[in-house]
Amino acid sequence: MNIPSKILSFRKDKASDLRQFGDLMDKYIGSNISSKISIAQTQLSNENFIPDYVDSKGEIIKGNSNYWGYSVNDIELSIETLKHIKPKGFDNATIYLDINLVSDYREWDKINDPFCELSFKVRIKGINNDNKSGIHYFGFHLDRHHESKESNEIHPRYHFQYLQNPFELDENNFDFGSTLHIDTPRIMHYPMDLILGLDFLISNFMPSKYNNLINDRLYVKLIENYQLKIWKPYAHSLANHWSFISNQIQWKSKLLCPTLQ
Repeated sequence: MNIPSKILSFRKDKASDLRQFGDLMDKYIGSNISSKISIAQTQLSNENFIPDYVDSKGEIIKGNSNYWGYSVNDIELSIETLKHIKPKGFDNATIYLDINLVSDYREWDKINDPFCELSFKVRIKGINNDNKSGIHYFGFHLDRHHESKESNEIHPRYHFQYLQNPFELDENNFDFGSTLHIDTPRIMHYPMDLILGLDFLISNFMPSKYNNLINDRLYVKLIENYQLKIWKPYAHSLANHWSFISNQIQWKSKLLCPTLQ
């Protein structure tokens, strides 16, 4: 497939952003994060890699050079925030992130949905050495609801949802404990790419390392740029539902979202 030079340049810019982000992960976080990020970099830089896209009718569109994206599985993060974990006794918990993203190049600089597909799946495994049950599981995912999937339930375009069985273990033998798991509610949430998604996880689950990251100007600039392209269209589209005078707004945006840059 012959990708137009302007789109290939755009993709390489995104790959360069991921390379810088991976370097920052090596510097401040460690683990295998940068090696996983490099998979996304390679996909973006590969002229022969064009992700398939499912259109609004549910039909698979192949080989359209306007579409770009990446798919990465099993990005690992260690959790610091175990102080209030239940049940007690856990001193080791790990996040596993899978992300699949497809975007339309033509929509990136518009006040419009920047993605065609987005699956952001978080699985958490906690090990309790003092308890016979040993391992406990938790998970959630951020999905982009597709137009072709009909449902009589409320589906915000982008929504968080708890995973009932995050590691897809045998349903018949999986111990759900005393909790009740259902599909709803689907909690409205802004979309996130790999950069904003990892920022979300690190800020929530690794606060001490996040505090180091946000003192690095390169990190802040990367987050700021992607918030501008991904969160701004989302926020402006919501705000457009009402008329308002911007200089009368008193509610501080950083109180609503502390990770805004």
